[in-house]
Amino acid sequence: MLFSAVAFAQDITLPRHAPYPGGVAVVKLGEANSHPLDVTYDGKRVLTVKTADGLLAVVGLPLETQPGPQTLQIKAREGALKLAYATTFEVKPKTYPAQHLKISSRFMQPSADDIERNERDQIAIARAKAHWSDDAPANFTLDLPAAGPLSARFGLRRVLNGKESSSHAGLDVAIGTGTPLRAAAAGRVIATGDYFYSGKSVFVDHGQGFITLYIHMSRIDVKEGDAVARGATLGLSGATGRVTGPHLHWSVLLNGVYVDPELFLKAAR
Repeated sequence: MLFSAVAFAQDITLPRHAPYPGGVAVVKLGEANSHPLDVTYDGKRVLTVKTADGLLAVVGLPLETQPGPQTLQIKAREGALKLAYATTFEVKPKTYPAQHLKISSRFMQPSADDIERNERDQIAIARAKAHWSDDAPANFTLDLPAAGPLSARFGLRRVLNGKESSSHAGLDVAIGTGTPLRAAAAGRVIATGDYFYSGKSVFVDHGQGFITLYIHMSRIDVKEGDAVARGATLGLSGATGRVTGPHLHWSVLLNGVYVDPELFLKAAR
């Protein structure tokens, strides 16, 4: 089954349909009166939402996604009958520019203690990224957590001290240490931590794997389990972890993968 581009609904603001690596695909699964479905992509649960235009899947696409057809696996129940089928959508190519940075050699050649610490960090981070709550988000529009110039956009191919590194998985806002950081939308804090590479960090869940992440903070003012309103202060910006100076690195996740935060900003529509 192949669905064409979705006509966006009027009753909920969806992220921009941008089916390219690091983007978001909005895929129609059925009519508005369809029964709820269990949908997975690359083995991970996918957010679904009922709108006036139908039942939609909102799919996060990893930066390493190859252009071409991609498959959603779908399970449905009709009475006592369980149905399993697949639907496909098309991913378009996108090229991201490179960014060259110089950073502390500690982060290029970490000590044995730093490596051990990072291994523990990655377990905690992976758990937060995989978090799932059943309630669908009421809205997908996000507010920028702090006012300031956008100093590094999502998807940049990072070259650190002359060596290729992982791509930039968030949006950087150039602000000084001590700037209040606000929740981009209402949600619940699912994890906080002080990680080797990310520094002081806060994960906020907005429903069904839709998660925002705030890193390099100097201070955290919330704890796991806290409900936060849109605009609530999460803490203060800083320069903890692997940085070249104080700033906010802000990430958005869908189905466990980082996607372009600008697809969710009102001003970017």
